[in-house]
Amino acid sequence: MYILLNAVSKNWIILLLNKKKEIILEKEFSILWEESSKIGDIFLDFLKNNKINIEDIKNIIVINWPWSFTWIRTITLFVNTLAFIYKNINITEVSFFSLFTDYPVIKASSKRDLFVKKSKNNIIEILKNEEFLDYVEKNNIDNIYWEEINIIKTNSYINYKEFLKSLTLGTKREINAFYLKKPSIN
Repeated sequence: MYILLNAVSKNWIILLLNKKKEIILEKEFSILWEESSKIGDIFLDFLKNNKINIEDIKNIIVINWPWSFTWIRTITLFVNTLAFIYKNINITEVSFFSLFTDYPVIKASSKRDLFVKKSKNNIIEILKNEEFLDYVEKNNIDNIYWEEINIIKTNSYINYKEFLKSLTLGTKREINAFYLKKPSIN
């Protein structure tokens, strides 16, 4: 069995997958600003409530970035700890942007700026919040995916089933927190 843990979306999600990477179970939850104290309990409760032994998990697929500095550190530490304790667990890390087939994708970076990926092969740009509407108009963007706000132009979603079809599982035993910019710690 495999677990996909998306902790960078507005609502976090845990997916349990079979060996064919088909979704068996799904749990969505929100622990905004309480992730470090609750992620372990939620994860272990998910396993317990569904009668799954952690020894049966062979791979954790983790969406490693982008999101807040603290969230990325928390999820990285959590997944690395599981892989350290349970030698049967490998880690596959993927970018939030790889979950999509439709672009552009815009993801909040902080209260001040956004990450923008125009297409699958483009680099990620950092855009100030106040530049967003001008950017959309200037680039003649009709459709975007942006989960942080309710915007008329949104009509895309994450299709985990399609994403998982092409995913190659990794064999990492440890991952590093990945950031596109320096944390804004005062």
